[in-house]
Amino acid sequence: MDPKLLQTILPLVVIVIVMALRFRSLKKAQPLRPGTLWIAPVLIIAVAMAVLYATPLSAMGLSIGAVAMVIGAAIGWQRGKMIRIERDPATGKLTQQASPAAMILLVGIIGLRYVLRSYFDLTPGADGKMSGQALLVTDVLLLFAVGLIVATRAEMIIRVRRLTGSDTQQGAAQ
Repeated sequence: MDPKLLQTILPLVVIVIVMALRFRSLKKAQPLRPGTLWIAPVLIIAVAMAVLYATPLSAMGLSIGAVAMVIGAAIGWQRGKMIRIERDPATGKLTQQASPAAMILLVGIIGLRYVLRSYFDLTPGADGKMSGQALLVTDVLLLFAVGLIVATRAEMIIRVRRLTGSDTQQGAAQ
C-alpha cells in the first residue's frame, strides 16, 4: 500500500473508531471530579509554552495566534455550556454528560485541521523540516486548542461551583 495513502487513511480510521466509542458513551452520565478539571488546561498551556519557546512566533504570528486563541476560547465556552453537569441530591456527587453537539463540534475541528493540513501541505520537506508557513499554521492551531480547552474547563468550573455552593461557602468563611 502507498505510504502516503496509509498516512491519510490510518488517522481517519482511528478518529472514526474513537468518535464512535465516544458517541456510544454519550448516553450515560460520567462521574465528574471537580478537583481534576485544572489538569488539562495546565498541560496544554505547558505544551504550548514549550513549543512557542522552541520556535518563537513573529509579531504577525503572535497576533494571528492571539485571534485564534480568542476564537478557540469562545468556541470552548460554548462547548463547556453544552456539557450537562448535575448533582445528585442524595449523595452530592457530580456527573457530567457531553452533548452530541459538543462531539460534532470536535469532529468539525478535526476536519478543519485536515483541510488546513492538505491546503498548506503541512508535511515535512525532504530535509525533514517544516516550512515557516506550516509551522505558523500548527502554532496557531495549538493556540486555538489552548483557548478551547481552558475556556471549556473554566466554564465547567464556574458551573460546578454554583452547583456545590463553593462560592457562597468561601464567602461565608471570610
